[in-house]
Amino acid sequence: MSSKALQANDKAPLAILKDENGQNVDLRDFLDMGPLVLVFYRGLWCPFCNQALSAYQQMVSDLTAAGATLVAVSAQTPQFTGKTREALGITYLLLSDIDNHLARQYGIVFELEDELDEIYRSLGADLKSVNGSDSLTLPLASAFVIDQDAVIREAFVNLDYAQRVEPEELIAAVGRV
Repeated sequence: MSSKALQANDKAPLAILKDENGQNVDLRDFLDMGPLVLVFYRGLWCPFCNQALSAYQQMVSDLTAAGATLVAVSAQTPQFTGKTREALGITYLLLSDIDNHLARQYGIVFELEDELDEIYRSLGADLKSVNGSDSLTLPLASAFVIDQDAVIREAFVNLDYAQRVEPEELIAAVGRV
């Protein structure tokens, strides 16, 4: 786990982010309804992210039944956020965190080396275009369960982008809030 990443019992930074239509969505509003499960993902170009987002889609009704709201956030532009929703059939909220402003507050952002950017582009992932920014930063594979007082109750942060928190672990974490 990253030593900079926020952990359980830390105050959760919450922000106003853009949905796929460019509309503002205030994450604080979800706390009125119950716990917030906030997932950070790299983007539609990442097969590991797509697998995780699809797995979370399968359990969204369980989270809703437990009173929680699931929101997934990436640095992608709203346009690419919409493409992600369409490509994966996601029904829960996907939001854009341009330049990873919110992800930085969670301490989960890392900078890509120029050589890695070249490799990503050769594979069809032009991050500057997809993220609408000259910044070559991505969030770590992360999920946070946040209670109604905006306190992080569970933090799942992994340095290995191929490893994600299992849906059952998120459901269990919500049950402990």
